[in-house]
Amino acid sequence: MSQSHDVLFQPIKIGSMEVKNRFLMCPMEGTNLLEFKTKYEFNECCYDMYVERAKNGVGLFVCGMVPVKGYFGKSWLYQQEKIFRGPVKSLMEEVHKYGAKFFIQVGAGMGRSMSPVPLVRNMYYSSRLKKGALKLVGFDVDRMFEGPSAGMPNVWDPQIKTTEMSRETILAIIDGYGKAAKLARECGVDGIEIHAVHEGYLLDQFTWELVNKREDEFGGSLENRLRFTTEIIKSIKKYAGEDYPVSVRYSVTSKIKGFNDPALPGESYQEAGRDYEESIEAAKILEAAGCDLLNADNGSYDSWFWAHPPMYMPLACNLDDCAFIKKHVSIPVACAGRMEDPNTSSAAVADGRIDIVAMGRQFLCDPEYITKLWNGSIEDIRPCIACHNGCFSNYCYKGVPVEMMEHHMGSCALNPKTLKEKTHTLTKAAVKKHIAVIGGGIGGMEAARVCALRGHSVDLYEKTDRLGGIFIAASAPDFKEREKELIEWYKRQMAQPGIQIHLNAEIHSLNEIQADEYFIATGTTAKKLPVPGADGAQVMEATEYLLSEKEAGESVAIIGGAITGIEIAYDLARRGKKPYVVEMLDDILKVKGMSAANSSYLRTALKHYQVPVYTGTQLMKIDDGTVSIRTPDGEKTIKADSVILSIGYNSYVPFDTKGKANVHVVGDASSVGNLMTVIWQVYEIAMKL
Repeated sequence: MSQSHDVLFQPIKIGSMEVKNRFLMCPMEGTNLLEFKTKYEFNECCYDMYVERAKNGVGLFVCGMVPVKGYFGKSWLYQQEKIFRGPVKSLMEEVHKYGAKFFIQVGAGMGRSMSPVPLVRNMYYSSRLKKGALKLVGFDVDRMFEGPSAGMPNVWDPQIKTTEMSRETILAIIDGYGKAAKLARECGVDGIEIHAVHEGYLLDQFTWELVNKREDEFGGSLENRLRFTTEIIKSIKKYAGEDYPVSVRYSVTSKIKGFNDPALPGESYQEAGRDYEESIEAAKILEAAGCDLLNADNGSYDSWFWAHPPMYMPLACNLDDCAFIKKHVSIPVACAGRMEDPNTSSAAVADGRIDIVAMGRQFLCDPEYITKLWNGSIEDIRPCIACHNGCFSNYCYKGVPVEMMEHHMGSCALNPKTLKEKTHTLTKAAVKKHIAVIGGGIGGMEAARVCALRGHSVDLYEKTDRLGGIFIAASAPDFKEREKELIEWYKRQMAQPGIQIHLNAEIHSLNEIQADEYFIATGTTAKKLPVPGADGAQVMEATEYLLSEKEAGESVAIIGGAITGIEIAYDLARRGKKPYVVEMLDDILKVKGMSAANSSYLRTALKHYQVPVYTGTQLMKIDDGTVSIRTPDGEKTIKADSVILSIGYNSYVPFDTKGKANVHVVGDASSVGNLMTVIWQVYEIAMKL
């Protein structure tokens, strides 16, 4: 370990409790110890996930948010004695063996941030289902959208309005927190984190003057608007003991210009939520009430990309604001938000800017992060690329949620083992085989990596002079620094024993090579556009632009509004060019599995840079210097010095693979997807060979 990182391994006190180092694993959806669908249930897949990371040095865990009161029926968290005295207590005993501490994050509700997934939205709007009938089966739609005041627009669907939470319900929730904390402490849980003044959840909404219009003791002055949270802190201390640690999840600022109007990094704007001045007073009020830790970042559901920063956000994007608030309190401050660079985090702790480094997704991506840092093997840390495809890919079009992810939240696109530790831990193969991998992109390298770890011998054939495949182009923009690091990480894995790399080695037939098993990871070819002028000199494929094989002019027409096209538009706008987007569908970024945090950033950036977007629009013709399009309002001709085609890809398989059980077509060669679909598919096959 480098001496510059020593500070991250120093202990720290949170109240009366000592944590062995400065690493906190953040709460994330999917890492909840107790899930709530129609009733409370222990989240079994989290058990081994937490134990593995405890073994690898995490000092403090804060699990994903658990509601203090169920969304359906009348169940409370403090009533779940069987779960707490059973699997929760067992997990606490296990992580304590490795010197780790564990907090449960408890939430009071969602308010206007409640995601109206199709079922809930249909119930809200349905004229056939009476609210009274729904209540009889324990489904009270109004209660799901309770907020500090009535009539506030839902973040996802502004036509849905909040109802006002009663004073009686508030007092019951305050009491429920205390009772839940008492039970948690009895079962070995080291502390409670209140999902409170953070991310625009219910308790945060109570603190906003923008949303809280109450006239009782929970509205009006800042002290009153914070009363819900401060009374919860006091309730926890009353029931569980004054020495029982309480953390408050805290957004230093809200980063919003108004409802659903986020601010970009570096943008000059008028804060509509919590600004710096109010944040200072709020932090002091929380500390005076008994808060022992501020687990801090920025943002709200209206500015989701601050609390869930995608790859487009700067590294350590919340550090300056967390360091700002630390100046005004004497309790420890943790900082979350792309903090995975150990040099940045070490310097921040050493300089007293923050006390604790909070990371979430990086620990999902590589559970051995701390172990590798301790051993001085930083280059072996698998980098989180902030894609959200595995951990948080709930997605929406036109602002309304379409559906949630098809897999378990809290998973990882790059690490298929996360939350599947029992079934997906690699073991040595009983029979050692010779594996041939054709294609040196991410899919091919993952196949080689996993097969070699299982003891097989691998020959990987790549027709070009470098590894990386289409991901070289995908990682080209300057905001894709972690993607570039991922390619380098994979290249280093190719140096492990058992792997032979053959560059400039194009395979034309499987008869050219002898192997027991074959992986065909030959990727894709770009789709062609059958319009006049598509072969003109000013026309280029997306990869040609990304790899700087062709230079775009000043006015650029981007044909295709999926992820690659919009990222190119963003890249061009940042460089001072004048891009515009032509998309046939009724919305851009209509990509299944793309996180709303990522799409929200790109939509906001395009709006900020005033990039014109034509949806429901067909490209008719490309001429020298112009394009002709057919919009819903009629045909028009627009200036275009360059045209970039980003209309998708077709799978490319140059071999006959029919009826060959030992031939595995994988990744985009099998079905065009994203990095997660490639890696997960390859891992599933390779782990069983």
